[in-house]
Amino acid sequence: MDDTVCGSFFQPQYPGQPGSSDYTIHEDMLCAGDLITGKAICRRDSGGPLVCPLNGTWFLMGLSSWSLDCCSPVGPSVFTRLPYFTNWISQKKRESTPPDPALAPPRETPPALDSMTSQGTVHKPGLCAALLAAHTFLLLLILLGSL
Repeated sequence: MDDTVCGSFFQPQYPGQPGSSDYTIHEDMLCAGDLITGKAICRRDSGGPLVCPLNGTWFLMGLSSWSLDCCSPVGPSVFTRLPYFTNWISQKKRESTPPDPALAPPRETPPALDSMTSQGTVHKPGLCAALLAAHTFLLLLILLGSL
């Protein structure tokens, strides 16, 4: 979606009113959304992928960043424009040594959901979420390196 069109969705309803703010779409961002089907990102979707098919291959084009509230009507969503950062990512890959798999923490079997709820505890995904984020970033680097 064109940045100017996208930006119009994020302008304050009453310009100049205290507490209102406008958002600008910068060159390192891209807008996407399906206004017909209402597909968009919502709160807590940050970091999710924006993928696009081209000739039978899926390309990672962006990571979800922010959007309007998820209510009707749905507007576009703003993503980090990954191709904008390709040179930076390539430079960081060249400067970094590959991680040593031997340093990864041992795999643990998570407790059964039944035992967690019966004890009144709630699973907090600290280490799991961190590892998932790290793997996602590594996959992104590998994908961008192959372009």
